[in-house]
Amino acid sequence: MVSREALAAVLRLARASRGMSRDQLYAKIKTKIEPRHLQRLENAKTGVTLEMLGSIAEALSFDPIALLMVASSYDEQLSIGERRAALKKEIQQLDALGIVAGMPKHFSEGELVGEKAGRSLPDKITQEALIYRDQGLSQSEVARKLGIHQTTVGRIWRNSKIE
Repeated sequence: MVSREALAAVLRLARASRGMSRDQLYAKIKTKIEPRHLQRLENAKTGVTLEMLGSIAEALSFDPIALLMVASSYDEQLSIGERRAALKKEIQQLDALGIVAGMPKHFSEGELVGEKAGRSLPDKITQEALIYRDQGLSQSEVARKLGIHQTTVGRIWRNSKIE
């Protein structure tokens, strides 16, 4: 995790490297924030959203990931090369777990597809609940066999009629 302090220092240094005052940076940020908020960010008195960091980074002509990487490297007392190697391993792990390939399934026409609230059940449990229903078991019997709540069994049965 990146500390507020390390990110504050990176933001200050990035702004200074561009020869900008805080007021000049504020004027250049597309997603308007209060000038006081920018001052509080640079003094580690408040946190930053991803959107706000993106806007600040864009105004500074830096990639927000690069700013976070420098701050993270400092927090973990690693060189940029060591941090890059660690991140490369983590990205490879995300790829191996299918997370990279699975990303498109969570978007439709550029928008994130919403998920239903609540705990999701494995497909196997849902299928078994339907099989037990077809065998004539009651909801309470199915709930006991599968180790789930009876209302969950009822919901599975109702939803299967809809589909």
